[in-house]
Amino acid sequence: MSERPDQDEASILVRRALDQHESNLIAYAASILGGDIERGRDVVQDSLLKLYLTDPARVRDNLKSWLYTVCRNRALDILRKDHRLDLGEDEILEASPSHDPDPGEVAINRELYEHVWRCVDRLRPNQREVIRLKFLHDCSYQEIAGITGLTVGNVGFIMHHAIRKLRELLAQESAEQPQHHH
Repeated sequence: MSERPDQDEASILVRRALDQHESNLIAYAASILGGDIERGRDVVQDSLLKLYLTDPARVRDNLKSWLYTVCRNRALDILRKDHRLDLGEDEILEASPSHDPDPGEVAINRELYEHVWRCVDRLRPNQREVIRLKFLHDCSYQEIAGITGLTVGNVGFIMHHAIRKLRELLAQESAEQPQHHH
């Protein structure tokens, strides 16, 4: 009984997927699943199995887009089964205790970073998604288009508006931030 000749390439692709993308994919899937890392991990496992069973020729040139697309669809399926399609992660952020930043640069950056992602969470889901894929997962517009099923022009359009909206939210949030935390 001979193995499929591309069986080896399939293994190589899975290994490459694991090395280069596994932790990011888990984070991405978890972000769709309301921050649930365990289920994110399951989604990635399923996706890797699917990768192993897919014809390598169809995947090898766009492995990253393919993986993100499969993870996204799988995670959305799970959400649909749960009937929890609202992805507000605001509660989680609200719940983290507010702390006085220590004078280090790190704290300032961290605050700014959290501040930015807090605002990202207030964007529309499609805007939130393209921003996450671009900045957290370093995807090109081409890859984002492939993952989300949008056209590249559409991705550019959504990105443009998302960034504009984000600037507004950031400005507005800084304005309403009470300066007395004590």
